[in-house]
Amino acid sequence: MQSKKKLCQLVLAGLAMVGTCGAATLVEAADAGMHVDQVGYLTGRDKTAMVTDSKETDFSLVDAKTNKVVYTGKLSAAKADALSEETLRKADFTDFNTPGTYKLKVGNRESYEFAIGDNVYAIPAVQTWRSYTLSRCSTPIDDKDVTGLKVKMGHPQDKAAQVYFTDKLNKKGDKVDVSGGWYDAGDYGKYTTTGAIAAAELLLAYEAHPDHFTKGQLLFPEGVSYDKKLPDALSEVKYEFDFLKKMMRKDGSTFHKVSGAQWPGFDKSPDSDTQDRFLYSTCTASTAMYGASLAIGARVYKGLDASYAKSLQKDADKVWNYLSKTKESIYRVDEGQESGSGPYNDTNDIQERLWMAAEMFRTTGDKKYEDYLKANKAELLKAPGFFTWDNTLALAQFAYAIAPKADAGFQAEVKKVYLDYADMIAGKIKNDGFGCALSKEEYTWASTKNAMTQGDMLLMAYQLQPKAEYEEGALSQIHYMLGRNSLDRSFLTGMGSNPPEHPHNRIHESTGAYVPGLLVGGPNHIKGGDPDQTKYLEENKVPVAKSYIDVLSSWSTNEYAIDYTGTAAYALAWFAKPVNVTAKDLKLTREFPSITK
Repeated sequence: MQSKKKLCQLVLAGLAMVGTCGAATLVEAADAGMHVDQVGYLTGRDKTAMVTDSKETDFSLVDAKTNKVVYTGKLSAAKADALSEETLRKADFTDFNTPGTYKLKVGNRESYEFAIGDNVYAIPAVQTWRSYTLSRCSTPIDDKDVTGLKVKMGHPQDKAAQVYFTDKLNKKGDKVDVSGGWYDAGDYGKYTTTGAIAAAELLLAYEAHPDHFTKGQLLFPEGVSYDKKLPDALSEVKYEFDFLKKMMRKDGSTFHKVSGAQWPGFDKSPDSDTQDRFLYSTCTASTAMYGASLAIGARVYKGLDASYAKSLQKDADKVWNYLSKTKESIYRVDEGQESGSGPYNDTNDIQERLWMAAEMFRTTGDKKYEDYLKANKAELLKAPGFFTWDNTLALAQFAYAIAPKADAGFQAEVKKVYLDYADMIAGKIKNDGFGCALSKEEYTWASTKNAMTQGDMLLMAYQLQPKAEYEEGALSQIHYMLGRNSLDRSFLTGMGSNPPEHPHNRIHESTGAYVPGLLVGGPNHIKGGDPDQTKYLEENKVPVAKSYIDVLSSWSTNEYAIDYTGTAAYALAWFAKPVNVTAKDLKLTREFPSITK
């Protein structure tokens, strides 16, 4: 039995790499083994928490303010969970629907606070979408009322980025305006690959529930331009599209990425990282992903800005024409191109070509795209995995399965393959002690994204076949993300009582502004992810589900990326209704100081 305690959470590893440690943050911790969604639970939905077995058989909910007992129940039988190496009991309070803020108590142990209500994910949804705004390049940002982030002008040199190679379209040293867009992750690279899939995730979220998005929803900070004719979310995606258009070359191919030649130090902010920026590589997989996102955009924006939608379709046609003429999968490599940025080296582009064809067919109804899918039937009908930047087969299958003018017989085949995978995900969730979709081999780099992606796939499956277990399975991944896991850790920055304090994020470290709503990678049990993670795993006996460290220099467990956050944005937008938020609603109630500033 453990008593209430104060935990002083210190960064213990990687200090030699990132500088000296600043003042520690005092956090009142919950008692060990009380695993709850630290944001909360929706009324009318499943509401369960997991507790490590202490031989107690009863639980209660208490009002967080008055400590009055409002609900009592029996814990389930104890059951071992292999991946966390915990023995768990389940507290089920699904039938308690009184809005409020509560704690779970078992014996003398109590959990972090959590809410019960009709719209508990409204603020996390806004924060998650808003994180893209605060990741903008080439624009002044003064978020004085919420995060305090202030950037004069991130990487103005992107207006004249230098081409790194010579080919038939460009000479080395050519200067190209690729200003704008979102920084990809904890560094300042911008990639067609992740930019395209993140934009697609956000657009698909809007398409699933357009009524969940409004103007004024994201409280754009001073200095940020936006299209006042559009819902804020679509205006934000448009900012990324404007950048991606600059990455498109005259033949319909795309540059792969833009970054500096060296990784910037953690003391470098977007406006003090003054090194030259270069355009590296060209890649047919990332080009196809851009084309797929354009096709989605063409139909999403059509009813809101017909002229803009038409321009997106025109660019999508240009990409398709390029891919039709370029049969081989291309990933160009030049010496030195990975010295200051990640590779995203997808050398097999068939899944991305299928995704683009399916989205083009869904948008246009043109049978030539369906013919392409049929010509590649064997590939399209393979069992999918969860979609990611180097395998978008599942997105191709969903797009075709929901397309309105598809061949009924072929569509039924594709739909079955997709739903079979959704049922497999639902089965994993049912058998996991925490209701998490991850199998052992999926606790890798970006494992939280892996879980959330599978949840998103269940929501897509729900659009094909509205089974309650699909929605509840997706909701279970939100619970996992927000703290109902063996670490009692929310993996979404700023959300819940115990989020990451030291995310691998140069904006935070260089400016001191902690950006909420970013999804970090989470547990990674594969050694070699980064030096701190590897040392942690080698020197300790760490259960698979607990292989995470809240350390700045652990980029394989504690870095965010825009495609990670896109999976959270999709799920949260599904369950969150729009609200009129104020800066006060969004401002965090505690500080998260950087350790290198």
